[in-house]
Amino acid sequence: MSETRVAAVDVGSNTVHMLVGHVHRGSVREVHREVLMPRIGAAVQATGRIGPEKMQEVATELSRLREVALAHGAAVQLLCATEAVRRASDRELAVEVFGDAFGVPCVVVPGEVEARLSFRGASSVVSDGGSVLVCDIGGGSTELALGHKHHVDVSVSLPIGSGAATDRWLRSDPPTEAERRACFDGVMSALRGSPVARPDLLVATGGTASSLPVLLQRDRETHLDADDLARCRDLLMARPSAEIAADYGLDPARARVLAGGVEIVDAIRLIFEAQRIGVTIHGLRSGMILAWAEKGAAWIEG
Repeated sequence: MSETRVAAVDVGSNTVHMLVGHVHRGSVREVHREVLMPRIGAAVQATGRIGPEKMQEVATELSRLREVALAHGAAVQLLCATEAVRRASDRELAVEVFGDAFGVPCVVVPGEVEARLSFRGASSVVSDGGSVLVCDIGGGSTELALGHKHHVDVSVSLPIGSGAATDRWLRSDPPTEAERRACFDGVMSALRGSPVARPDLLVATGGTASSLPVLLQRDRETHLDADDLARCRDLLMARPSAEIAADYGLDPARARVLAGGVEIVDAIRLIFEAQRIGVTIHGLRSGMILAWAEKGAAWIEG
């Protein structure tokens, strides 16, 4: 099973993200990756539902992604949905539409399962020993999972993400200092009291975290410290997101939520007293593939 190419797709609050890969020596070797930014979380935040137009937009892309996956030799396809779909009043219809479009059932994963899968993916590329805290910063939620390699001791899903923070607090583009402060305070309030102890190693995954190194002109597999985050914040506070997207080759929708993402990453750094945070592109989708390689159809258990 481990040499089989698998397409793992998650419909998140910000993105629809596909990874085609296979397991090699305990981690996922990437074959192909695509990221789209329909931002269904914004619709759910505003109306409580995804709505027919946004649902059809996602379904059209899922149909295309299925063909791309098959063209890259993916014999297995996995599809899940996370926070925005979890909260949507029309989630049952969305699950049916998305599953029909991609050709396999769409699984709405609970937050704790999402945390375990993200931990699987991120910890697979961590070589250090000791305890690891994986922070999967999504558009509508942030999952924290603390454990040792291959084993999660405690996990929690918090209803705060880069898209949600942007929609709630950062209405201006670029944000004002008052908005930024309100965002940081709100994020700190959401993160405080999480039942997660201080780790030996802190790793962030998710599209927002892995996009911040682009602003620093560094590889996406890197570390970020307080000075790095301050540089990202200063840039995002100084210029409209459309200019940043154009100059750094980012999707405009991704650039728009990065200011909120910086505040989440920095709040996590402060709460867990970390000098620096590792960043990796390996997370939920890598975890889905690793879980399938181990458990087959029971991958949905995390």
